[in-house]
Amino acid sequence: AMRKSLWVKSLACILGISIGCILGMIPLLFLDNNKLYFFNKEEEELYEDLFLKNNVPPMAFFSLIRKGTWRQADPGETIVEENKNFEKVLLLRSGVAVAYLEGKELYAYLGQSLDPSEEHLPHRVLRGCVIGGTALVDQNVTKTEYKNKVVAEEKVTYLEWTLADLRAAMDEDKHIRAALFSILYKDLVKGLRNEKKRRKSGTPIAYSPKRQEYFSILEAVLADGLVHPAERALVDQFRKKHQISSNVHFMCLHSLGWTEEEYNEGFKEISRMDLASNSTEVLTEVTTEVSTVISSENTNPEGDAKLN
Repeated sequence: AMRKSLWVKSLACILGISIGCILGMIPLLFLDNNKLYFFNKEEEELYEDLFLKNNVPPMAFFSLIRKGTWRQADPGETIVEENKNFEKVLLLRSGVAVAYLEGKELYAYLGQSLDPSEEHLPHRVLRGCVIGGTALVDQNVTKTEYKNKVVAEEKVTYLEWTLADLRAAMDEDKHIRAALFSILYKDLVKGLRNEKKRRKSGTPIAYSPKRQEYFSILEAVLADGLVHPAERALVDQFRKKHQISSNVHFMCLHSLGWTEEEYNEGFKEISRMDLASNSTEVLTEVTTEVSTVISSENTNPEGDAKLN
């Protein structure tokens, strides 16, 4: 009898533990695959360098990464074809790519992980790490052919999105939208710093027309859908310094999808509550850099012709 009791007890324990383990693991069948939320070292560094500081939640970043594709280009390889419609946005992580128009170098795109003070960069016009970012604020850009040819000067690693996917990600999460606009702002700041250093050193460069510079500044100011009083002040200061006419101003606004009334009211579509908490910090940095460049021009006039 004792022997039978021990067998029954042992079998009951085994059966009870087995059933308990099976029941305990059943909820795992209804959980998402966590492997989808793992990312490699490159993605981790990108998140820490750009998106974490812009308060982008990890899950939103993972969603953004999954919408894009990591690509590499060898030296001399064409990244963007000339005279073709370009409906993508590229974020360069490393390397240098150069934009050419009719065989002439226009400017260089600098990988986000690189330092613009490196020896082979100071004598060049830099455009930041985003290719095709203008289409995020002006959808009409995609209706015309992309005139420039972009070629990898060295091995380039970049993240590629279609415009549709990237806009969807921006609509899904306001932090993603604010982070991408912040990157565009900082690209402008880097370009202004680089230009200021070249001017101080006396390095000869091929300056872009002041009208194009004004368009770039206005594009960055309008990117978040709001016109802050400090932004309006620096735009007006640049207009006055370089005698940008009202016709040019209205033409630039129209190209960026804004009306004169919206610009004067300082508001378009995006509510103020939707801006990320760091928008003021980015705005201050842009305002300071642009004002510094303009101030240096006031002390070193270059005899710019009036732009009509």
